[in-house]
Amino acid sequence: MIDVIKGILFDFDGTLSRRIEAAYFMYRWCMHQILPEMDVHSVEFEAVVQRCMLWDEYGTIRKSHVFEQVKKHYCPDLDVDYWTNRWYEVFHEFQIEMPEVYEVLTDLKEKYKLGIVTNGSGASQNRKIDVLDLRKYFDTVIASGDFGKDKPDVSIYEQAAKDLGLECSEVAFVGDTFATDILGAVKAGMKPVWFCYERKCVTIYDVVQLKNYKEVREYFLENNGWNS
Repeated sequence: MIDVIKGILFDFDGTLSRRIEAAYFMYRWCMHQILPEMDVHSVEFEAVVQRCMLWDEYGTIRKSHVFEQVKKHYCPDLDVDYWTNRWYEVFHEFQIEMPEVYEVLTDLKEKYKLGIVTNGSGASQNRKIDVLDLRKYFDTVIASGDFGKDKPDVSIYEQAAKDLGLECSEVAFVGDTFATDILGAVKAGMKPVWFCYERKCVTIYDVVQLKNYKEVREYFLENNGWNS
């Protein structure tokens, strides 16, 4: 018998926030500081920013790698450590919430216990969560930098379920990155839900895919005959 889902955990970047859009404007800000001689409205400047987005790999690679590439291709004197640190100091200012996220979380909270499990520095991730005023919706918030283990390590999922007072089998995990969010959720025994708002998700693996928060609402609150 499958346990009834009583809790939902969410990833942050790319799931609660529009991470790609936030990163785009952050890189525009960085490159304007690094290459002030360039016209920010020019196609050449846009090409630099778009290359940064490619090097960024949806935020899954260390930021120093991106700035190492900027140094190699555009600015030989760039202080990589300085700009890596600046990213984490400033990125919270560029956060953008997912459409309808506040309304849907309000409704979900009436039926489910909710939590966030996010990879990254505790200080940085918590600033991003707070700038979007999201903390009030959640019963637990775990950043891997504070916890000591990154997704997909099963222990971070188990701790989040424990914080909710639930078994892993009673929890769904909603996230946008298969190799961390979905892999870890499956290994922990949670119900995985792949959130595909910012990029097309292609897989032969049997996993629920939701494109936006309208679909999140429908899945968990309206058409959830599966959860009984």
